[in-house]
Amino acid sequence: MTITEGPWAPYQPTAQDPWDLRKVAHLHRRAGFGATRAELQRDLRAGPTASGERLLNPRAPTTDEAQVLDSLRQGVVSSRDGERLKAWWLYRVLYDPDPLREKLTLFWHSHFATSNRKVNNVPLMLQQNELLRRHATGEFAALLNDVVGDPAMLLWLDGATSRRERPNENFAREFLELFTLGAGNYTEADIRQAARAFTGWVSSGGNRFGEAPAFRFDAAQFDNGQKTFLGRTGAWNAADVVRIALAQPRCAEFLCRKLYRGLVSEAAEPAAGLIRPLAEELRSNRYSIRHVVEVVLRSRHFYDRAARFQRIRCPVEFSAGLLRSLEVPRSDVRVLALAVACDRQGQELFSPPNVRGWVGGRTWLNSTTVLERGNWCNDVIWGNPDLGIPRYDPAAWAARHGVPAGRAAEALLELLLQDGVATEDRALILRTAGDGGGDRLRRALQLIVHCPRFQLG
Repeated sequence: MTITEGPWAPYQPTAQDPWDLRKVAHLHRRAGFGATRAELQRDLRAGPTASGERLLNPRAPTTDEAQVLDSLRQGVVSSRDGERLKAWWLYRVLYDPDPLREKLTLFWHSHFATSNRKVNNVPLMLQQNELLRRHATGEFAALLNDVVGDPAMLLWLDGATSRRERPNENFAREFLELFTLGAGNYTEADIRQAARAFTGWVSSGGNRFGEAPAFRFDAAQFDNGQKTFLGRTGAWNAADVVRIALAQPRCAEFLCRKLYRGLVSEAAEPAAGLIRPLAEELRSNRYSIRHVVEVVLRSRHFYDRAARFQRIRCPVEFSAGLLRSLEVPRSDVRVLALAVACDRQGQELFSPPNVRGWVGGRTWLNSTTVLERGNWCNDVIWGNPDLGIPRYDPAAWAARHGVPAGRAAEALLELLLQDGVATEDRALILRTAGDGGGDRLRRALQLIVHCPRFQLG
């Protein structure tokens, strides 16, 4: 890290601003999908530096974990089943030892929003998802260059039909407006010139006997003439367009604003004074996503009380996070049911609503989706025989962690909300739990996850 002053300087615990459970839980909500009680206690003891390091440099998957993921992947490829594709990714969200990478993969999926409703090819959507995961914390230039020739993207934004004599402007427009610079920072002429530089991709087979479409670059179909793009003139190709776009200061600012919204707060537009230092870090470190994410996750600003509970959890964060935090036994988890729950809450993986991806924020909450969020919580706690979901046993969870039955509700509050519950609601939850016997603890847990603050991350 190179920022030593201001809000992005590293957080250091003090007597007045200690490292506590609230900060630990905040880190795990933003850099992953929530934490278990053991993870919270471990990182509370470890302190902010070691906790951040564990997320930024996670352990590698074990041989058994890698084999399970590979087996699930092969099942997706052989079945060509979109529902199994969603379930494969959600399994990774729940159990991959690198939750930050999965969180950023979800971020990039919305940034480069590509829908299987048009692509209509499960292996290609899987391939794009793996591309996003591979580059999730890498250099943004490498990610952009690979996205240019990604088969799913070529189908989604019509790049495979773009020829030197008739360039298709769809990808060029979204490249500038949604992927790099943002609206108002380029001209229609820049779109036309970029479109010329993105020509040359043609189909090279596939679609026979279930094969995925394949594409290759054909120099004969590429417009190699002079182009003037963002004030620079030359015989530019796609890599040149990427390079010139990244050289614009507005590109780093645009990307850092989106990262800020995803990692810190979506409650208000961040001030220029917050974004510019991050953008400078991004540009001076070869557009390293990992570097900027590390600056954010270690900063004073990130751990400020005003940053906590300032994002509405997306359906994947909300629904998978509940399973993960409660440590629902793996044998009791139904990832296909989890995928359906996310769909019903408004986030169908591999099918974002349009090229802008999911807007997020308050758009996640309406009369229908709030009801579906509640239904999912109820299914997890009380079970749903129609979905094959057994009821959750919070008393067994408490016993595994050595928590007396009479303190189980208090421990669940610490796990899921920390101080994010009103005094009167807390009293009601504890009264409902009583001695923690029978279904009383389930009813108390139901009250906890139905608290408005639980919608927030």
